[in-house]
Amino acid sequence: MNRIALIILVLTLMISQSVFSAQSIEITPVKFNEVDAGMPYNVEKVPVTDAKSMTGARIAIVAAHGFEEIEVTYPLDFFISRGATVDIIAPDWIKDRVMAVQFLKPSVWLPVTKNISQAVVTDYCAIMIPGGAWNPIIMRTDQQILEFVKSAQKANKLIAAVCHGPQVLISAGLAKGRMITGVGDIRTDLANAGAEVVHDQPVVVDGNILTSRDPNDLAEFCKGIETYLKKNLAFCKSQERDTAAALSVAESMKNSGNWSTVCPVCKGTGRLFGGPGMYPYACHECNGTGHVLTNQPPISTDH
Repeated sequence: MNRIALIILVLTLMISQSVFSAQSIEITPVKFNEVDAGMPYNVEKVPVTDAKSMTGARIAIVAAHGFEEIEVTYPLDFFISRGATVDIIAPDWIKDRVMAVQFLKPSVWLPVTKNISQAVVTDYCAIMIPGGAWNPIIMRTDQQILEFVKSAQKANKLIAAVCHGPQVLISAGLAKGRMITGVGDIRTDLANAGAEVVHDQPVVVDGNILTSRDPNDLAEFCKGIETYLKKNLAFCKSQERDTAAALSVAESMKNSGNWSTVCPVCKGTGRLFGGPGMYPYACHECNGTGHVLTNQPPISTDH
């Protein structure tokens, strides 16, 4: 390369470096009114035809900061207007109130009824998991939340999730082998977790897991929860009976001097199962003890 060409190359590099160094990117603070609140959801309210249709049902809405506002406020109004009792349960580090969003924009605060370490899953007939892009990210990495969801599954409680909410089911290990739906951008994740993804139904029920696609399905989602609990409420209520009462019955058998024998109805388990969700409930014959009193001594098998 001759000297002139070399000088031109060096000058070109110096000029380009100078232009690059002079470049600046302006960083400006976001103004609240500039934040995208997404498209408004106009989900019609379902008329209340029976203000007692959910009386006796206790529902836990489990949420962290960043849930989509309508995915909690709409079900909250639906459940309470039909007689249900609702708790809003948040991770332990969220105190007193939890923040809703509309797409990217913070919108309202809702009061926290209990933190997750105070919540007992057997107090509830159902747990509900709302979506929102941020809320499931927090909840699916919170071990206490995941244990609560897993406990609900073991107790055969209804677990209802909408929109991005089924991501929590993935992290809790509950998606595999289940028919599940969710918002479009998580369906690949659901499929990768082993779920049978349903694309074209507003509500999908598989055993005790009920899911919906997005806020546009909220009316059907809430009606699905109402229908499920109405069918299973008797079993749900019987699960809430005081275990100490059943134990005291067993103790009185032991101390009464009467003989006891294995309950012929529950075969000694103390539990029966029923309803579409196959809820376990205390046997009516033995009050959950597995044994009934008799004035006859047990038949000896010692020959």
